[in-house]
Amino acid sequence: MINLSVREQELIEQICSKNNKQNKNSKQVLCQQKLISQSSTKLLATRLEQKLNEIMQEIDEKNEGYVNMQQMGRIFTLLDIFQAISYDQNYEMEVQGLNSQSQRQLEIDLHEKAFAIISQGKDIADIQAAFCFFRIIQDPNNLEATKSASLMIDYLEKILEKEVDKESILRFCQEFQHYQKTRLSGAKTGYLKANLAQNLIDSYEKTHTFKPSINPISEALLRQSYKRENQESQHSQRSSDSKVSQLYKKKQQSNQKINQLKLEQETQEMKECTFKPQIISKKELPNVVDRLYKVKTRQEVEEQIKQNEIEKLDQEFSKCSFQPQINGCMPDMEQVGVNGYGQAVERLRRANDQRYLREIQLNHKPSGENYEKVKRMAFIPPDMLQRSKVQKEIPILYIDIKIGPSKVGRLALRKNDNVEEVVKSFCKVWGVALQDYDLLVNQVKENLKNVVTESEMEDL
Repeated sequence: MINLSVREQELIEQICSKNNKQNKNSKQVLCQQKLISQSSTKLLATRLEQKLNEIMQEIDEKNEGYVNMQQMGRIFTLLDIFQAISYDQNYEMEVQGLNSQSQRQLEIDLHEKAFAIISQGKDIADIQAAFCFFRIIQDPNNLEATKSASLMIDYLEKILEKEVDKESILRFCQEFQHYQKTRLSGAKTGYLKANLAQNLIDSYEKTHTFKPSINPISEALLRQSYKRENQESQHSQRSSDSKVSQLYKKKQQSNQKINQLKLEQETQEMKECTFKPQIISKKELPNVVDRLYKVKTRQEVEEQIKQNEIEKLDQEFSKCSFQPQINGCMPDMEQVGVNGYGQAVERLRRANDQRYLREIQLNHKPSGENYEKVKRMAFIPPDMLQRSKVQKEIPILYIDIKIGPSKVGRLALRKNDNVEEVVKSFCKVWGVALQDYDLLVNQVKENLKNVVTESEMEDL
C-alpha cells in the first residue's frame, strides 16, 4: 500500500468528482441529441402518413379498397418520386421535361415492378398494401435496402396473407435506392424537373421566332447522304478497313504537300539572303595540342608582335589616299617662322605672365602692426558704428500714485508730452478704472502748473 498524505487524498477525490460530473454532462448532451433526432423523425413520419392518407382518399373516392396500375402511377407523381413520367387527374401518362429515354424507361420499369410486388400478378392491388409500400420506401430514416425489404415482406405477408417473392422485393429496393441517388445528383441520368423543363421550353420558343425556308435541293442531298451512311454501315469489315486506309492516305498526302510548301518557302528566303559565310575546313585548323604546348622564346614572341604592328601600319597607309605636294624651294624658317609661329609664341608668353601677376594679386595677404589684433576681434557691422545715440529727455515731473495697499505706480511727464495720452497709457498699464481718469488728469495738470511756475521763478 502507498501511504498518501491528507492533501493528496483530497486532490484525488476532487479530480474523480470532476471527471464524474463531466461524464454525466456528456451523457445528458447525447441523450438530448437522441431525443431531438427521434422527435424530428417522428414529425416527418407523421407528416408522411398524413400525406399518404390524403392521397389515398383522393384516389379511392368510392372506398373500394383497391388501386390499379394507373392509380399507383398517380401516387408516384403526387409524392414527386418520378421526374420523367407523370400521371394526370385522368390517370393518363405524360412525358415530363427534357429527359433522356433511358431515364424514362427506368421509371416505367420501376413502376411496373412496384405494382407487381403489391398486386401479386393481379390487375388490382390492395390499398393498404400500397400504403405500406410507399410508407417504407419514403421513410425519413433512409433505411438500407435489406431492412426496407424485410419490413416490406413482413407487412405484405400480413396484409395479403400469402407469401411474396423476397428476391424480387430486395432487387426492387436496391434499384429504387440507386435511382434515388442518381435522381438527387441529376448528372448521371440527365433529367430535368417538369416545371423547369417546361419553363425552359417556353422561353426557348419565345426567343427563337425565326423559321428559315430550306431549299428542296439541299433536303434531297441530305437524304442521299443519310442513305449513303446507312449503306456504308451495313458493309462488312473489309470495306471499313478500306475506308480507314483511304483516310490515312489522304492524311499522308496532305502532310507531303505541307512539307513541300515549307521547303519552297525556305528556298525563296535563302535566295534573297546575300550573306555567304566562309567556313574553314578542319584540315586547315592547327592541332590544339601543338598550339597550346609549343614552346616559344621571348625574342620570337617580340619579333612576331613587331611584325604584326608593321603589317597593321602598312595596311592603314595603303588605305590612305592623301598625297601632299612638297615645294622644291622653301624660305628660311628660322628668321620668318612658319605661318607666324614666332608671334604666336610671344602672345602665349605674354598671356602666361599676365596670368601669373593676377594670381599673385589675388593670393596677396596684407601684413602690418595691428593686422593680427584686428583679425582676432569680433565682427562689428558698419551700421552700428555709424548710428547716433538717442538721448532721452529727462522727465520734469514724477507722480507716485497709490493704486492698492501694497501697489504704487509712478507717472513720468516730459516737456512735450500730452497729459491725457500719458494718463490713458498709465491707466491701461496699471489697470485703473476709467472713472478715475478725469481726476488723474486734473491732478496731473495742477502739479504741472506748480512745477512750471517754480521753474520760471528760479529762472528769474
